Amino acid sequence: MPEPTSPTPPPPPPPPPERLSLRWALILLAAVVAGLLVGLLTYAQSRNWPASLLAALGASGAALVSLPLLL
Repeated sequence: MPEPTSPTPPPPPPPPPERLSLRWALILLAAVVAGLLVGLLTYAQSRNWPASLLAALGASGAALVSLPLLL
Protein backbone atom coordinates (compact mmCIF):
# COMPACT_ATOMS: atom_id res chain seq x y z
CA MET A 1 0.00 0.00 0.00
CA PRO A 2 1.57 3.34 -1.05
CA GLU A 3 2.04 6.06 1.51
CA PRO A 4 -0.29 9.05 1.16
CA THR A 5 1.44 12.16 -0.05
CA SER A 6 0.59 15.65 1.02
CA PRO A 7 -0.72 17.98 -1.67
CA THR A 8 1.82 20.32 -3.15
CA PRO A 9 1.47 23.94 -2.06
CA PRO A 10 0.28 26.42 -4.68
CA PRO A 11 2.94 28.45 -6.43
CA PRO A 12 3.67 31.87 -4.94
CA PRO A 13 1.77 34.77 -6.47
CA PRO A 14 3.59 36.80 -9.11
CA PRO A 15 5.31 39.96 -7.89
CA PRO A 16 3.38 43.20 -8.35
CA PRO A 17 4.26 45.22 -11.45
CA GLU A 18 6.92 47.87 -11.05
CA ARG A 19 5.72 51.43 -10.67
CA LEU A 20 6.61 54.13 -13.15
CA SER A 21 9.67 56.04 -11.98
CA LEU A 22 9.42 59.77 -11.35
CA ARG A 23 11.91 60.44 -14.13
CA TRP A 24 9.79 58.70 -16.76
CA ALA A 25 6.60 60.24 -15.42
CA LEU A 26 8.11 63.69 -15.91
CA ILE A 27 9.38 62.81 -19.39
CA LEU A 28 5.95 61.55 -20.46
CA LEU A 29 4.24 64.60 -18.95
CA ALA A 30 6.63 66.95 -20.73
CA ALA A 31 6.03 65.11 -24.03
CA VAL A 32 2.27 65.47 -23.63
CA VAL A 33 2.59 69.17 -22.78
CA ALA A 34 4.89 69.76 -25.76
CA GLY A 35 2.47 67.97 -28.06
CA LEU A 36 -0.51 69.95 -26.78
CA LEU A 37 1.33 73.23 -27.06
CA VAL A 38 2.57 72.62 -30.59
CA GLY A 39 -0.81 71.26 -31.68
CA LEU A 40 -2.71 74.24 -30.28
CA LEU A 41 -0.30 76.75 -31.77
CA THR A 42 -0.43 75.05 -35.16
CA TYR A 43 -4.22 74.97 -35.10
CA ALA A 44 -4.39 78.64 -34.09
CA GLN A 45 -2.14 79.57 -37.00
CA SER A 46 -3.58 77.40 -39.76
CA ARG A 47 -7.08 76.28 -38.64
CA ASN A 48 -6.22 72.90 -40.12
CA TRP A 49 -6.80 70.15 -37.55
CA PRO A 50 -5.06 67.29 -39.45
CA ALA A 51 -1.91 69.38 -39.75
CA SER A 52 -2.08 70.34 -36.10
CA LEU A 53 -2.52 66.69 -35.11
CA LEU A 54 0.52 65.67 -37.14
CA ALA A 55 2.55 68.52 -35.64
CA ALA A 56 1.47 67.52 -32.12
CA LEU A 57 2.40 63.87 -32.70
CA GLY A 58 5.74 64.88 -34.14
CA ALA A 59 6.51 67.15 -31.21
CA SER A 60 5.53 64.46 -28.70
CA GLY A 61 7.69 61.90 -30.47
CA ALA A 62 10.63 64.25 -30.63
CA ALA A 63 10.27 65.04 -26.93
CA LEU A 64 10.11 61.33 -26.05
CA VAL A 65 13.30 60.68 -28.00
CA SER A 66 15.30 63.71 -26.83
CA LEU A 67 14.23 64.23 -23.21
CA PRO A 68 15.67 60.96 -21.81
CA LEU A 69 19.07 62.07 -23.11
CA LEU A 70 18.78 65.46 -21.41
CA LEU A 71 17.34 64.42 -18.04
